[in-house]
Amino acid sequence: MGIYDEMRRDLNELVSLVRQSERYMTSISANPKLASEATHTAELQREHRIAELSARYGITA
Repeated sequence: MGIYDEMRRDLNELVSLVRQSERYMTSISANPKLASEATHTAELQREHRIAELSARYGITA
């Protein structure tokens, strides 16, 4: 796998994770009853991975 393929894969993953996080936050703010330990844990895992990928590519905002 070339460097550009790896970057593309990582950035696709980052965009997907951000979109999932946005959907989660929107759902929970609209209906807090949807929140559970499992959904919260999944969101924390997404946030951690978003931070990792953002740091790798110097994305700060």
